[in-house]
Amino acid sequence: MLLLHPDESRVREEFARFVSIDTESLSERAMADTLLKTLHALGCAVEEDGAAARLGGTAGNLIAYLPGTLPGPPLLLCCHMDTVAPGRGKRAVFHADGRITSHGETVLGGDDVAGICAVLEGIRITREAGLPHRELTLVFTAAEELYCAGSAFLAPGVLRAEAGFVPDVSGPVGAAVTRAPSIVSFSLKVRGRAAHAGFEPERGIHAIQ
Repeated sequence: MLLLHPDESRVREEFARFVSIDTESLSERAMADTLLKTLHALGCAVEEDGAAARLGGTAGNLIAYLPGTLPGPPLLLCCHMDTVAPGRGKRAVFHADGRITSHGETVLGGDDVAGICAVLEGIRITREAGLPHRELTLVFTAAEELYCAGSAFLAPGVLRAEAGFVPDVSGPVGAAVTRAPSIVSFSLKVRGRAAHAGFEPERGIHAIQ
């Protein structure tokens, strides 16, 4: 099996550059513009959908297509562009022991810049080695930290892939998560009758019940 090795200095430089971009949820414009230029330089056809207007944000989801040289259905690679707060003025600090941290005033932003850099470097070294590959569909979503708000507006037709990977999880390299819990949020109004729980609880009506 042929193993490709990333250019570590290039990855570190790109990670530091991407981390320094302010990209809190709904403010992903600078990250989207940087990715647009980078993806075009890699030979991708890129489009941005209209999710920004529907989200009230500055950028929509980016969908990129990289032609393949092998038959078979496209492969999907998906990352998100946004970070949680506090995410303005981020800066990566590289330590001698190999750790990468924030400077202490903000989040680092490795979620999901690490995934973005892994995808971009994977494409670069594949192309530099001249290796054949299937067509790739690359999706970079907005407002993922707001319970996947951006991906909810992806048009179904843009995803031609039948399988994909989302590099957005911690753990050993080579491991994969195949299932995870979901978050379901809802609001409701209930009407009951108040009564003092210590003196006359029987006079109340339990609203939840």
